[in-house]
Amino acid sequence: MNNKEKIKERILDALPQLQCKKCTYKDCESYANAIIFDNEKLNKCEPGSSHTEKQITNILNNIKVIESNEIKDFPIAKITVEECIGCTICIKVCPVDAIIGARHKQHFIIDDQCNGCELCITECPVDCMEMIPNKEKNAWKWPGAQANISKKLYNEKLIRAHRIKEERKKSHLKNAQDNKIQLYIKEALSRENFRRQKIKEYE
Repeated sequence: MNNKEKIKERILDALPQLQCKKCTYKDCESYANAIIFDNEKLNKCEPGSSHTEKQITNILNNIKVIESNEIKDFPIAKITVEECIGCTICIKVCPVDAIIGARHKQHFIIDDQCNGCELCITECPVDCMEMIPNKEKNAWKWPGAQANISKKLYNEKLIRAHRIKEERKKSHLKNAQDNKIQLYIKEALSRENFRRQKIKEYE
């Protein structure tokens, strides 16, 4: 691991790992990469605010200790299940698999897994979701176990999505190959029938 990669890992520790996209990047790692390799601004992490900007500044100035940060009484998502149409959009956008349900069935939030990213709220087509106070009134703290678990769940979802994409690609290729074979056989039979018709004409 080169020096820039080491710095990036430390910047990742200074980010909340909500994967909320409020920095305009697709996830915390993409923002960390932009800081290291593209000289991105340090103040784009909305949940971490000025404290996270200070954390990152210290890291870039080679200060070893990363001061802890927290969102006190961070909110979590709630679904009004009676209004849920089971579209699965929220399940797809949730970065940490905190929403369960099936198509055309009611969906539910896993409260202790929700990190409060709010991505599902803006994506719900029937506005049946809202952010509510965390019943446990826990703070979201980082660096620490919560952020690490959130990052782990997000990375696991990325790996699963990539695997599904590859499996679908292989399936499409196989179907295309099968169709090609079927077309070849059909054309071969057609040519053979045509040849036989010609032979009969000469008999």
